[in-house]
Amino acid sequence: MINVSEIIQTIKQLIEVRLELIKDEISDRISAIMTKIVILVTMVVATLLMLLFASISLAFYLSELLYSTYKGFLYVAFIYLLLFLLLLFIKDAKGLLNGIRGFVLGFIFGRKRKKQ
Repeated sequence: MINVSEIIQTIKQLIEVRLELIKDEISDRISAIMTKIVILVTMVVATLLMLLFASISLAFYLSELLYSTYKGFLYVAFIYLLLFLLLLFIKDAKGLLNGIRGFVLGFIFGRKRKKQ
């Protein structure tokens, strides 16, 4: 006849194998997400450094054109002030927020953007 203890043992083994598979899948997903976050942070840092050096170069270039050391840096600061004010006024725009959210979700989690 059917041995109940063997059936119970087989079910326990199946559950253990299933739990191990789930643990491995979760670990793979977390490591993939962490890798993408590290890449994204590295890209942001590199972009900020490029922006910094481009800003300094633009300031020195404008200083040469205007024959004034401080005016070049002042104009670059004014450009950043205008950019800040522009972003301040459009910070609550639904399209901008949805675009940024879609990019981050797509990059980190690999999701497709929803068409709206």
